[in-house]
Amino acid sequence: MNAQAAHPGRPRDRRLDEAILEAALAVFLERGYIATSISEIARRAGLGTPAFYRRWPTKAALAIDVTAHWSAEEPIPDTGSIRDDLLEFLRFRIRMFGTPFFHRVLLPVVLEAAAKPGLSEAIGARFLDYRRPMDARIRAAIASGELRAGTDPHMLIDLLMGTVSMPLLFSQSLPSEAEAETIVDQVLEGFAAPKPMPD
Repeated sequence: MNAQAAHPGRPRDRRLDEAILEAALAVFLERGYIATSISEIARRAGLGTPAFYRRWPTKAALAIDVTAHWSAEEPIPDTGSIRDDLLEFLRFRIRMFGTPFFHRVLLPVVLEAAAKPGLSEAIGARFLDYRRPMDARIRAAIASGELRAGTDPHMLIDLLMGTVSMPLLFSQSLPSEAEAETIVDQVLEGFAAPKPMPD
């Protein structure tokens, strides 16, 4: 979902949208989300704050759209092997969660959302957007027999994401990309289709 779709009432000017998103990304990375002001983003983009607020009601709303813009090139794996696809899915998130963008922008917004139900709902909607392709890939693996019937795609994704988000939130650490293979294999043990019995 892009900024235009999220805020249909404002003027349709994609070039200006792009300029604001790029300016916001630059300022967020320089100052961090918490220390960034709307006036600084507007100044960097070359427009006044009223023009900004016609597009985004809050700094957090802008940060959510910046995140969608920044992560638009996320690869959607489809190798024909659900194990390999989940491995790429997890490795991508390990890389993403280790970036300055995640620590300076996305993580502070997520923490702010804990006290703001409206913001939490907006982040939740974006979270569903990003996980839909992998949800569909898991359902295809169930249909093909790679994963056992009755597998819950949401649970499988949550278990994988938990191996990244829990250590990040509570010990400020991440598993390595090398560890991703072990994580995926251990998680898949609970979801793999049973092997056929020998004759």
